[in-house]
Amino acid sequence: MATLNFDGKGTYLIFNVGDAIFISDLNSQDKDPIKSIHFSNSNPVCHAFDQDAKDGHDLLIGLNSGDVYSVSLRQQLQDVGKKIVGAHHYNKDGSVNSSRCTSVAWVPGGDGAFVVAHADGNLYVYEKSKDGAGDSSFPVIKDQTQFSVAHARYSKSNPAARWHICLGSINSISFSTDGSYLATVGRDGYLRVFDYSREQLVCGGKSYYGALLCCSWSMDGKYILTGGEDDLVQVWSMEERKVVAWCEGHNSWVSGVAFDSYWSSPNTDSNEETIVYRFGSVGQDTQLLLWDLQQEEIKVPLRRPPGGSPTYSTGSQSSHWDNAIPMGTLQPAPSMRDVPKISPLAAHRAHTEPLSGLIFTQESVLTICREGHIKIWMRPGVAESQPINSETLLGTSLKEKPSLSSKVGNSSYKQ
Repeated sequence: MATLNFDGKGTYLIFNVGDAIFISDLNSQDKDPIKSIHFSNSNPVCHAFDQDAKDGHDLLIGLNSGDVYSVSLRQQLQDVGKKIVGAHHYNKDGSVNSSRCTSVAWVPGGDGAFVVAHADGNLYVYEKSKDGAGDSSFPVIKDQTQFSVAHARYSKSNPAARWHICLGSINSISFSTDGSYLATVGRDGYLRVFDYSREQLVCGGKSYYGALLCCSWSMDGKYILTGGEDDLVQVWSMEERKVVAWCEGHNSWVSGVAFDSYWSSPNTDSNEETIVYRFGSVGQDTQLLLWDLQQEEIKVPLRRPPGGSPTYSTGSQSSHWDNAIPMGTLQPAPSMRDVPKISPLAAHRAHTEPLSGLIFTQESVLTICREGHIKIWMRPGVAESQPINSETLLGTSLKEKPSLSSKVGNSSYKQ
């Protein structure tokens, strides 16, 4: 997993492989990381960066053991050792939850609040201003199949709340840009969208098949991407509260999805009806796929007459549905024939190993595989100014810059 961070002095790439967190200078010609942090008792499996952090602690690291650390990225870069320094430790030795951390996230505008998802279907809300060792005990969950929220008994407790979301693992979580909504995807194949401040389930629905593994919001909060074991990328509309498009192109599980917030259509004018969203996906088939979603081209099925074919409406028009979908409803997967299909704009076998994530930056697209190789694909225009041997990514003219990292072994890393 990779996270792109800016500390005022440069742009850093943070990724975890094996028993270590690695930090690379994105703009350096040196392919080797400038810093590695090794963990002796458990492997890091997820992390998150808060560029708006006020007190220096801006990096969260979740471990396979369930432990969570918050640290200062700058402090780690200034230290010459290979151990974590100046950390706050939460859920120490699994005192609150001993299952694996699966995803961590800072709450946007949350003034130091963060959430930690676990493999047992629980999510915890922490405040970094409180002691990580504070007493936190929660009541037994009465019904494992139902969403429930429990708050700690004491105001100084950390975590402050437990959200029981699902049976089985929560695989990924993502906040909308403004922090109003929290999306989760899980082993049970459901996307769930919550009103974060109200602690309420708003909507959600099931994959066509198998678990969902990843999710991501559009910058305007109108759409959510999900990907998983059905090899599909699903586009969810918050207005419609349902799947509005299925993206077919991967040949194996989809492991990463992201909107390209830096891209704008060359034909964009003042007419809002022509809004185009560009997004990307990566999968275990080693492919990077790029997609375009045009709002006006999404056809929403209205109703299916008995024995007849469905009628359609173009665009997102909630008023056309026979019945408004009640708040908190988790929907079954729709029929394949009822959902518009999108084909990829471009497809490229980016690595030789299964991919685990992608990031869009202003100049490039970054892909990372499970072996720890990171590739930087330069955007058109930017690529032409790079004095490097380039590789073209089909019709999109994304060009490959030399890999940022060497292969990472389980026990050592070339420094």
